[in-house]
Amino acid sequence: MKQSNNEVVIPLSLIMVKSQWWLLALTTQINRVEKNMNSTKYEEQVQRMADDHFLKISLKKLCEWLTEFDKYVEEFEDILKNLKSLYDIKLLRDVSEHEVDYYKQKGNKQNKFINKDYNQSIIRPLIINDVYYIGGKININELKSILEELKIILNNNYNFKFEAISILDKLMEEPIA
Repeated sequence: MKQSNNEVVIPLSLIMVKSQWWLLALTTQINRVEKNMNSTKYEEQVQRMADDHFLKISLKKLCEWLTEFDKYVEEFEDILKNLKSLYDIKLLRDVSEHEVDYYKQKGNKQNKFINKDYNQSIIRPLIINDVYYIGGKININELKSILEELKIILNNNYNFKFEAISILDKLMEEPIA
């Protein structure tokens, strides 16, 4: 669907579903990490690095969809501020996505690559006092608290800024490119 200025508008129902899916993906990934994080094998395994990478991707995607949702639903502004206050989510995701460049010292934000508190890259997760830190930076317990607030909001009625359009109606009218 396009507005008069040729801007593509994503149907609200699709935004809502995508927000819910990425929230579920993130909470599922958190549960997986928490289940395995105290295993001595997990500490040494590649799986821990992959899990951390997927946490970063899920968190970034959730923030992207919530930013779109916030255009229509008033309650997400504080949630987004709280999520973004944890650490630079985009930076964590970008460094993971461009890991080779950062190790070659060619990353766009090379000066942020090393977690100076622990003298290791922000690609690597940390477990400190039985608390998992995504990229050694984001406390998973603080994140879970924010996600619980988000679940409550998503399960309640919304204060729409604009009238929603049914995704099913739109799918019948025009193909999604």
